[in-house]
Amino acid sequence: MSVVPVDDRDVPARHAPPARPRGDGTAPTGTTGRAGDHPGTGGETDGQVGGWAGRVMGVLRVVTQVVGINALVLLGTLAGLVVLGLFPALDAGGRLLARLVAGEPSEHLWREFWSAYRSGWRRLNLLGAPAWPVGVLLYLDLAVVRFAQGPVSAVLTALVLALGAWFAVVVVTLVAVARRYDEPFGRTWRFVALFPLLSPGVSLGVLVVLAAVTVSVLALPVLGPLVGVALPLLATGWLVDHRLDQLDARTV
Repeated sequence: MSVVPVDDRDVPARHAPPARPRGDGTAPTGTTGRAGDHPGTGGETDGQVGGWAGRVMGVLRVVTQVVGINALVLLGTLAGLVVLGLFPALDAGGRLLARLVAGEPSEHLWREFWSAYRSGWRRLNLLGAPAWPVGVLLYLDLAVVRFAQGPVSAVLTALVLALGAWFAVVVVTLVAVARRYDEPFGRTWRFVALFPLLSPGVSLGVLVVLAAVTVSVLALPVLGPLVGVALPLLATGWLVDHRLDQLDARTV
């Protein structure tokens, strides 16, 4: 018997199932339908559940990272006996939080934190050195103001609070600037000292974040060791970074 050759291109045309209009809920012959594969049979519900579960997992991951970074910043601060550990710890934690904001969270928090901590230890302590005597002076001024009376007390209190607000914004800005740029000591401090005047809106936002976190921690002390440092570092870092991006765009 002779074999008649067959053009393979005709095979799909012969055996392809007839086209069905959109919205036909029946499955083609020889296939097994699954719940959720066809409109009106639960597919949309399944998609919504999947999206909701994904969002929950994303939120949990962010919370886990913030709590972990908060613990690392506290450990880094204690490792440097506070004075020599605070600024390197804030810098290392700020780098991890910036990655989290950018949608690229670290997979190795412990290793990357201590790597950044060690590499920036000397530079961050040099940049942060002036903040310590200024902070001590503000604290002593606040203690002295308590003993003042009359109109003088109100004026001194307002002055100390204004200087304290300026100091808080400067420190927050210093952490962000040190993370983004490698500038000399004098140029860095000139910029961060003038930042509250150059960006009053961002400075106000930074103060609002710090005040809100402080009130929350005082009302619920358990938040302190969980997110008391990392949360304001995350929020204020984002505010300052956004402003620095705008300033960089103007200079290009």
